[in-house]
Amino acid sequence: MATLGMAVALAVAIAGASGWILGRHAAPTRAALPVLFDAPHYRGLINQNGDKVASTRFRGKVQVVTFLFPYCTTFCPVVAAHLVGFENMLATTPLAGRVDVVAFDVDPGGTGPRQMRAFLSEYGWDPASPHWQYLTGTPAQIRRVVTTGYHVDYRKVVDAGPAGDQATAALAVAGSDPQPIVANPLADKAHVDYDITHEDVMMVVDPEGRVRRIYDQADAVGKMRLFDAVRAVLAPAH
Repeated sequence: MATLGMAVALAVAIAGASGWILGRHAAPTRAALPVLFDAPHYRGLINQNGDKVASTRFRGKVQVVTFLFPYCTTFCPVVAAHLVGFENMLATTPLAGRVDVVAFDVDPGGTGPRQMRAFLSEYGWDPASPHWQYLTGTPAQIRRVVTTGYHVDYRKVVDAGPAGDQATAALAVAGSDPQPIVANPLADKAHVDYDITHEDVMMVVDPEGRVRRIYDQADAVGKMRLFDAVRAVLAPAH
């Protein structure tokens, strides 16, 4: 009986150790995201509601940063729709209120708060939400923040007519893969004769204002992938 008791005790101990090892192995881990560069500082930009916004507004929060053209008919509407899904999911978690979406208008010379509000509304966002800041300014201000600060290039391309509209809209940036045309009622009403080609980029900025993750295909970033990056940024250092 003593031998049997010892065997049972040993089996229990082995099972417990195995469970501990498997539990440690199965536990989800999130590798720390590296610091890539400091996000730019700015002040005096204008949001979709005409309010002035400075970069200090986001101190202590995670920022999901993207770059949008209100008349875009390629990936911008897809990015906006994905971010709406992300924010809706975020609202059901303990991270609600700790993350803001910050978009920069890459057409500051041709569009402004009115078009930015309309664009947000078209793709399911409430322009009055404090957690979405769509920012514009003078062309010089936006160039300094977007290109010099975030290293994201954009340029205006004047179309050569209806055929040019389709051809230009099919390219996100010169040399990139063609993008499918996405409905944008705002663009249909405006009938502008130009496009703004820009990099399809999304970034995650930590509460200290440092860029920690860059997605080169913003339109392909799902809400769970983005949520995992935000959690990794907020995870305490070990």
